[in-house]
Amino acid sequence: MSVILNIFASIGLLAIMVVIIYYIWKYIDKMNKDAALMKERPSPTYMEQVGLKCPDYWMYMGVDGNGNYICKDTQGLMKAYGKDGDSKCVNSSGQVVFPKFDSKVSWADMKNEDKITFTASKVGSGYSRSEWIKKCGPNVGSGVSTRAVWSGLEKF
Repeated sequence: MSVILNIFASIGLLAIMVVIIYYIWKYIDKMNKDAALMKERPSPTYMEQVGLKCPDYWMYMGVDGNGNYICKDTQGLMKAYGKDGDSKCVNSSGQVVFPKFDSKVSWADMKNEDKITFTASKVGSGYSRSEWIKKCGPNVGSGVSTRAVWSGLEKF
């Protein structure tokens, strides 16, 4: 009888150890995933709620009739950059319009190819986000521009 009792006790102890190891493993895995997300700046949540709408230092003004984002240059950056004459960088009202983000997939879960496609989309004859970054930065002489600042999109 004590042999059978010892076998069941051993099996029970082994089961408890497996469960404990499983929960420790899941905890470590979650911590690693959280640490990886913390390294990503700006965060995917910021990108979906704020970052995709307007370039850095621009003010989000709302949406147009088609749901596209209207951004306003409240700091006068385009004039300082010598871009105020380029209607694709900023219109006469100090605004620019970018396509809305209406993906069924969150920014964090999008593949890089899909992010590149999204940043290349544009409204009408204006610049896409990727073109805007490349063409609407400060002039550094001879008509050459540096890249404009748009956190989270500069690599696309």
